[in-house]
Amino acid sequence: MKKIAISLDHYSENERIFAKQVSNWLHESLNAPFLTVFLNPRQQEILSEMAAQAHISVVFDGGYAQAENKRAIISLEDERKADFKIALLQIDYPAKYFQLHHSTILGSLIHQGIAYERLGDVIFEKENWQLLVDSTLAAFIVQNVTRAGAKKIAFRQIDAAQMLDPQSDEQEKEIIVSSQRIDLLISQNYHFSRAHARDLIESGAIMINWFENDNASYLAKIGDVISTHGYGRIRLIETRGTTNRNKIRLKIGFFGKN
Repeated sequence: MKKIAISLDHYSENERIFAKQVSNWLHESLNAPFLTVFLNPRQQEILSEMAAQAHISVVFDGGYAQAENKRAIISLEDERKADFKIALLQIDYPAKYFQLHHSTILGSLIHQGIAYERLGDVIFEKENWQLLVDSTLAAFIVQNVTRAGAKKIAFRQIDAAQMLDPQSDEQEKEIIVSSQRIDLLISQNYHFSRAHARDLIESGAIMINWFENDNASYLAKIGDVISTHGYGRIRLIETRGTTNRNKIRLKIGFFGKN
């Protein structure tokens, strides 16, 4: 049997936990193609890097070309035409009376005990919302998830040809900061104290590039994605020089509270 030896030393402590799981997947794929759960972009990178080192094929699909969260098939052969077991669900709700948001939709599913990794992208176009999920869960969701908070909603499975044209709800703005420490970036964007930002970081409510980070002094880099549980997400797009007082002008993308 083929032996797989991959060094995990260059991954962070939190990434190494996932990398060990990937190592198990790669070994399983030597016997038969292995279908993963939905992976975030950083997890996809790690899987791609490790599969390349092991000379094993990996193909991703999230239901549409621009998907952020994708499943992967790992195998010795190219499985590009395989079934990734992704279903598309339409969300029906009285748009005249209330609005839906990513957080309320995902919260309604997690409240039913559905693991986040079984859920793909949430897609919206104006007042229409859809969700990509592990197809083995589609019937359960349709039958059992009937509320988002206190509001009545209904899921129904539809054909992939009925998928909306995905829109991003990310907005852009410029902020001025004295450094790119994450506690400062979070407090600046969400308008609360750095002490509260540090409390969130230390409690495990912050993720950098989809992995938990409890280091308040971490210096964010361009391209980093900083997620704050209950608030939203910011993405560092570019630096735009400094002010007369040597503060940094940063262009960021954000969605959620602001």
